[in-house]
Amino acid sequence: MGRVLTTKLRAGSRFARSSSASVAAEGSSSKTAAGGLGRRTIFSLVAGLLIIAVIVGLIVTASPSATTTTAVSSIYVSSGADIILTTAVRSNPAGFSLEYSKSAASTSSDWAILQQSDGSEANVTVISYSSSNASQDYFDRLVSGVSGLSGYSEITSDLSSFQQYGKCYGYGEDVDSIAVANGVCTVGNVFLQVHLVSGISFSDLEGDLTSLMGALYQSTS
Repeated sequence: MGRVLTTKLRAGSRFARSSSASVAAEGSSSKTAAGGLGRRTIFSLVAGLLIIAVIVGLIVTASPSATTTTAVSSIYVSSGADIILTTAVRSNPAGFSLEYSKSAASTSSDWAILQQSDGSEANVTVISYSSSNASQDYFDRLVSGVSGLSGYSEITSDLSSFQQYGKCYGYGEDVDSIAVANGVCTVGNVFLQVHLVSGISFSDLEGDLTSLMGALYQSTS
């Protein structure tokens, strides 16, 4: 595609650490809070993995319509999903490193779990379709299902710089000091998804979403 999308690596270790002025009581409280964060993180990641399972299942079962009413990009990305994801992870966007990855039976889809030193975790999914229409048709159907979800705020503006190559939609929430951010984008025949969960500020998590999506876009070049 002949483009370079610059993404800023974000410094790790952004968790707000409580001061340890007193001793036993605050130590116990910190452990309780950390346990709560761990449980919520695991729950959110499980939810993300379920979304990934649905996406991969739809690759097999869905039959996108031959035409779509939405304008689509004519770009065709020949790289497989596994190559795109591997290349993006190697760039270590926003300080994230690979924790676990799982390829499907073919190179048409791939996903990975990434982790940052501050405890933030991300599920990243790449799906390569046979055509731009098929990819963006799936994007339309997914967004129609998640848009307007109760408790979530739309954060598509965080991904606006990528929409010259396709379409993007972002949504997230910040509840009980646990932030969740989700972004889905297309570039030609490729569908990209990032699911983030962390205890850092929601604004910082939005920046991580942009960095991860930017790394994926660079990898489709």
